[in-house]
Amino acid sequence: MRVYDILSALPVLLSLVDAQDEFNFACSSLTVQRSDPIVNPGAPGGHTHAIIGGTAFNRSMSPDLAKGSKETTCAVEIDHSNYWQPLLYHTRSDGQFEAVPFQGSAAYYLRRVCDYAADKTTCDDSDFPQAPPAGLRMVSGNPFLRSYNDTFEMRAVSHMCLVESGASSYTQALPTQACLRLRAQTFFPSCWDGVNLDSEDHKSHMSFPAIGDYNGGVCPKSHPHSIISIFLEFFYDTSAYPDYENLVYAMGDLTGYGLHGDFVNGWTDLDALGNALKTCSGGDLSLQSPGCSITKGKLIPSAAKTLEIAAPDEDVGLKGPLKLLPGDNPVTGSVSDRVN
Repeated sequence: MRVYDILSALPVLLSLVDAQDEFNFACSSLTVQRSDPIVNPGAPGGHTHAIIGGTAFNRSMSPDLAKGSKETTCAVEIDHSNYWQPLLYHTRSDGQFEAVPFQGSAAYYLRRVCDYAADKTTCDDSDFPQAPPAGLRMVSGNPFLRSYNDTFEMRAVSHMCLVESGASSYTQALPTQACLRLRAQTFFPSCWDGVNLDSEDHKSHMSFPAIGDYNGGVCPKSHPHSIISIFLEFFYDTSAYPDYENLVYAMGDLTGYGLHGDFVNGWTDLDALGNALKTCSGGDLSLQSPGCSITKGKLIPSAAKTLEIAAPDEDVGLKGPLKLLPGDNPVTGSVSDRVN
């Protein structure tokens, strides 16, 4: 099933997405590999990732390489960014691990935050966040978490269990029920310090709002510049796995609290992206509108594309079950810890 079909068939997370203040588009899978050019540049990553976006993705990519991609797996032609999350696996009855089929993604760009100003407590209709700056890299979530804590960073990652009836259930943890499909969701921090395009922990140059919630509000004085919020949905076909308790993320996370997302900015026209909330959303406007700054009314098919640099020659479970998770990650946490 194509990601377009998935998106049309499944409910939207209405608590996060308002059609008047966002646009979204489908992205097909680009590659599945044990690489993370943000956290582990030039070396094998700590765990396997599912990656979408620009075809220039590789372990050693520089911050500005993404926008030079020849193609993208996303439906907006000028978005050569790369986005990734840890791959989901299933533990079989014989103890081996099999990769859960990754079906593609949806990327949402939202008007949710506003710049810091003294005594400002709410955003108003005149507030529009800027496009993410060229070369920006960031991470949302913590791969080492195995228990729930009520922080913005924790609540910015979540899961949606989608069942055959069309119903859905929202949890921070991996689900505690069988799901026809699973949607892994990451919301990125939307407040920038205005100086750094990355930081040692790949997070400190960014912040969630100081007033409001993780997904909307006024930026803090330390990170005064609001950028368009990015929200990712990664879809997995879990219909073959009624034993939901055996779903585990690539870093060995049995709880789901360690879900995280990475972003490398590769938009080729940041002026167009900066105008997109005004020209591609709200009222009768959409990505199909002729005046939409990032599409000119034309979406391209979201489809698999060939990497410009071949993926490392490592079996990460796409050819069959594995005795160990790639990177030899032990399974940690407990299904009983899936409490939120």
